[in-house]
Amino acid sequence: MESKQNKPWKYVYWFDEQGALQVIKELQEQGVETIQAKQNPCEALRGEIGYAEPHVWNIICKHDAAPWYHASKHAGKHLVVSSSPLPENYDCFLETTIELTAFEPPAMPSASDQGSLARDTEYLSREPEGWGKFPPEMGQAIVNGLAKLTGTPADNFSDLLQTWTAVHANFVNPRYRAGSECMNAPYSISDTVHISSCCVELFNLLDSPEEVLLVRPCIGSVIVKVLDKDRYYRVTLSGTVKSFMENRETI
Repeated sequence: MESKQNKPWKYVYWFDEQGALQVIKELQEQGVETIQAKQNPCEALRGEIGYAEPHVWNIICKHDAAPWYHASKHAGKHLVVSSSPLPENYDCFLETTIELTAFEPPAMPSASDQGSLARDTEYLSREPEGWGKFPPEMGQAIVNGLAKLTGTPADNFSDLLQTWTAVHANFVNPRYRAGSECMNAPYSISDTVHISSCCVELFNLLDSPEEVLLVRPCIGSVIVKVLDKDRYYRVTLSGTVKSFMENRETI
C-alpha cells in the first residue's frame, strides 16, 4: 500500500554555514565521501552525502528555483542531503525525507485548468519576485532545447511557464490530490519535460503545511541524472518526518 512508509531514499537537512561545515567535517573524518553541488542544487542528491552552498542557487537555477529559495525560510542556509539519517543531535535540522513510490496520478488538468491554477489568488500571494523572469532569448532557447530533446514541436515559452507555475500552484493551494492510500497528498500535475524546479517541493522551500507531497522530477534534475523521468517521489515533511525519526532503531 502507498500509505505504508518505506525506508527513505534521502534525508534532507538545512543548516547555517557553521552547522554545515561541522557536519561535512565530521563525515569526511569518518571517511564518508561528500559531493558538493557545483551548478545546480539538485546535484546534492548525488552520492552518499551531498550539499549545496547558497551561491549555487543563482547559477543554472537563477530564474526558477532561486527566487523560491531566496523567499523561503531557508534563504542563506546550506542544503545537506544524506542517504542515511545523520546522528540524532541533527534531527532538529531535518526538513524532509524522500522515498521512491509507484504512485500514478488519477487525473491531470487540461491546459485551461492549468491556466486557472496558475492564476490562483492564494498561489499568486506566495509567488516570489523574479519567478520565471527569463530573458526572452533564454526562454526561447529552453523551448527549443526541449523540442530537440523530445522530438516534438517547440512550445511557446509563455505556455511552458504557465505549466511550471501550475505545478507549484497545486502544492500551494491543491486542487489535485491523491487518494487516502497516499494520505490525500497533492501531486505534480504535469510530466517531467514540462516541470521546472522540483527542488521547491523536494526540499520544502514552500514551508508546506501538508504531511506528504508527491513530486515528479523537473527536466533539469533528470538531465543531471539524479532523478528518474516521470517517476513520483514521496516527500514527507516536518512533523511527520520527526515523528518517523523517533523510531530510528527501525531505519
